[in-house]
Parts: sequence; structure tokens; C-alpha cells
Amino acid sequence: MQYCLATHWSLYFYRKSTEIGEAAAMPRLSKTRKKLLTTMMKESIFEATTAVLCEHGVEGTTMNRVAEAASLSKSSLYDYFQSKEDLLAFVSDRIVGPFWKMLDELVPAPLSAPQKLEAILRHALDDSTRHKAIIRLLAQADQGRQVEQSIRPRILEAITAIYEQGIKEGSFQPHNPAYTARMFLGCLGELFDLQMSSASDEAATEYVGILIGAVRRGFSIHVANGSEAEMANPGVPDS
Repeated sequence: MQYCLATHWSLYFYRKSTEIGEAAAMPRLSKTRKKLLTTMMKESIFEATTAVLCEHGVEGTTMNRVAEAASLSKSSLYDYFQSKEDLLAFVSDRIVGPFWKMLDELVPAPLSAPQKLEAILRHALDDSTRHKAIIRLLAQADQGRQVEQSIRPRILEAITAIYEQGIKEGSFQPHNPAYTARMFLGCLGELFDLQMSSASDEAATEYVGILIGAVRRGFSIHVANGSEAEMANPGVPDS
């Protein structure tokens, strides 16, 4: 009798604790689903916005057209973005996002400083080429300059740290790393200016190839690193 009673109460408390656990899990599950839905929705809006931008340009891009391209009602689009300016800023952030991820992972990575700078140049070339059409369109809306101003301090900090590493490991001359970082960032900015112009992909690739050569060997012809064939090749050097 005592065993049956104990079993009864054990089952009762087990069921109650299970119900409580399930009830507590529901908000978490709902929150996870909501986050996933938001991510999927913003991905759809991003694709729709870039398609509308390419077809109609910045001036012709409207909330109505983006909502229609994303198969959303206009009110649903406004749940995520309050204006066209917010939408364009979102597109800019999405394009820059992978670069931030790469930079955050690259700075502490066990690579030499020249390898890190080369990785930055290669990534910038790939991204700017992939999104060239959107970059040109966003530049018309002054989004490019706004993004540049907002991200400049963070990029300078990362590149300065890489130059400091290069000095410590003997890869670079002991120049002021803050100044050399500014020089490198200026060269990086010129790549994006080149992509925003009518320059070809080949021109951008040649430009980055020269910068990678400078990172590896400097500009002096007296530096004997690398083969003559490699120094004569204007393309992007192999990794």
C-alpha cells in the first residue's frame, strides 16, 4: 500500500514537473522560431531589394516595389524597415557583414602579418567584384560614404594591430603602425573607388595584385624576394 501510494505521488510530481518544463520551454521555442522567421524574412527582403535596385536604380526603388518583389504586403515590410533609407542601410550592412566576420577571425589567427593583409585584399576584391553593381548603385545614394565613415575606425584598429604584429615578428619596417595602417586603408579605399567607376574586373584584379606584391616584397626592385616571373605577373598572386 505504501509502495503504491509512493508510486502514485511520484508519477503525479513527475507529470507536473514535465508539464511545467514543457510550459517553460514553449516561450524559448517560440522565441527561437520567431528569430528564425525574422532571419528568413530579412533574407527575402535583401534579395528583393537588390533585384529592385538593379532593375530600377536607387531613385526607382520604392517600398511598394520591394514589398511586391518579396511577396509581402507593404505593412509587413514596414514591420521590418520604416523607410527606404533604412532599407538601403540594411543592404549596405549585409554586404559589409562578411568582411567584419573575416576581420574579427583574421586578427587573432596564427598567420604572419603579410598573410593577414593579403587575406584582407583578396576578400575585399572578391566581395567588391561580387557586389559591384549594388556598390555602384548605393554610391549614388551616398550610402558608400556613410558606410565608409562608420566602419573606418574599426578597420583602422584591426589593421594597426596587424602592422604592430608585423613589426614584432620582423616582417615590417618599424614605422609608426598607425600611419602605415592609414596608408593601407587608403589603398583599400581606392579599390572600392575603382569598382564604383567603369573599370573592368581585370583592372581591379591587377590593382590588388600590385598591392599584394607590395605587401610581400615592398616596391623596391632591390628586394630579392620572389621569382622574376612572379614579379612580372600583373594578376593576383597565388596564395
